Amino acid sequence: MGTGVHLLVDLENVQPSPLEVEAWLGEAGEAWVFYGPHQLKRKAAFEVDSPRSTLVPIARPGANSLDFHLVFYLGYLAAKHPDCRFVVLAKDTDYDPPIAHANTLAFSVERLPSLSIAVPTSPKTSTAPSKPAATPPTKKRTATPPKKTKTGSVKAAPVQETKDKVLLEVQVAQKAAIKKPATRKLPIAIYRDLVKDLSGPHRPGSLAALQRHIQTKFGPTAVPEKVQMLVDRLLTVEVIFLKSGKLSYRSTWAQET
Repeated sequence: MGTGVHLLVDLENVQPSPLEVEAWLGEAGEAWVFYGPHQLKRKAAFEVDSPRSTLVPIARPGANSLDFHLVFYLGYLAAKHPDCRFVVLAKDTDYDPPIAHANTLAFSVERLPSLSIAVPTSPKTSTAPSKPAATPPTKKRTATPPKKTKTGSVKAAPVQETKDKVLLEVQVAQKAAIKKPATRKLPIAIYRDLVKDLSGPHRPGSLAALQRHIQTKFGPTAVPEKVQMLVDRLLTVEVIFLKSGKLSYRSTWAQET
């Protein structure tokens, strides 16, 4: 599936009904339900009532065994469907670090403790029927007769002048369309390669050095807009930090390197 949503359910941690899962998935969703030996009854219900759920048994029970199975599938599915949205259904906050890491690599991953949080609720409305708004009376249009010249003949419209004006407007619109920049799209491959560079021991020590390093990814032609786009993304996902113009990196990486 190229687009859509993948729901990964930790059935040990949360127990949604199969019908809740089907309703939440919408038209273009798939679910992956991870279960252990103590969830066999719930697993049987999914077999009957949730045709879009793939049931994944854990190979061997143990501490965090199901969690590791789920994270393994999350990585596999994200690599196979990089443009999809991935939702982990679990109350366990231990999933948050790998989810945060996936987001730094420009994947769309989140965790929800329950499906009810993600289902939009309709605003409360009064049961009394509302009165239709009064329609203001429309003013009857009257045709305006063409003005006559002194000689009594109808004044001719400047046809050629109108054509020239329309042609000029079309030409201006075409030029504007050509000059209009295309929607900026994050260069994913370069971004992920950059994140890998910044997780190592040899990292730029200043913002200017980081910008020069990013520019090398694009070759000799200067692309300041793309460089800034990548800097903005790194700031958004907190791979880097800027305080008073000073560049710093995520502390967990600093401890590892």
